[in-house]
Amino acid sequence: MKKCKAIIFLLMFISGCGYTTGSLIPSHIKTIYVETFINKTSEPNIELDITNAVRDRYAWDGSLSIVNDKESADSMLQGEIVNFEKQPVAYGDDNEIAEYRLILTVNLIYTDLSKDKVMWEEKKFKADSEYYTTMKEQKFSSTNLDNQALIENAAKELALEVIARTVEGW
Repeated sequence: MKKCKAIIFLLMFISGCGYTTGSLIPSHIKTIYVETFINKTSEPNIELDITNAVRDRYAWDGSLSIVNDKESADSMLQGEIVNFEKQPVAYGDDNEIAEYRLILTVNLIYTDLSKDKVMWEEKKFKADSEYYTTMKEQKFSSTNLDNQALIENAAKELALEVIARTVEGW
């Protein structure tokens, strides 16, 4: 009995905990159509920045090929931007805002079009970006971002998270 337990323990130890970095995309899904995000915020054109960032990240990742129409896609990502929040994070010596955080909140649906099945849906999916507002604080930051660059940076962070959610299931 001891020998049996030792063998079972050894097999469990060798096999690990089951963690894998492989793709969770079903083998029949090769392409994705990323629908232009719906903007439910007052920030103009943010849907274009986010949609383009997500498309670019899928293209860079290479797990799925981007297609430009739903009819030729195996899968589809739909999203709506439900919140755009710019928060002060830190204040300088003069009591002026020295650092902001932009938080994007989106609702997402990823669908297997070939089987007409929702693969996952995520409400209130968030990504954020931070920037310094003054040159004094810039010595701690690689760039001093304006509002548009802050949006683009937050969109890139969101895209990273979306691709991870699609491909890796995180």
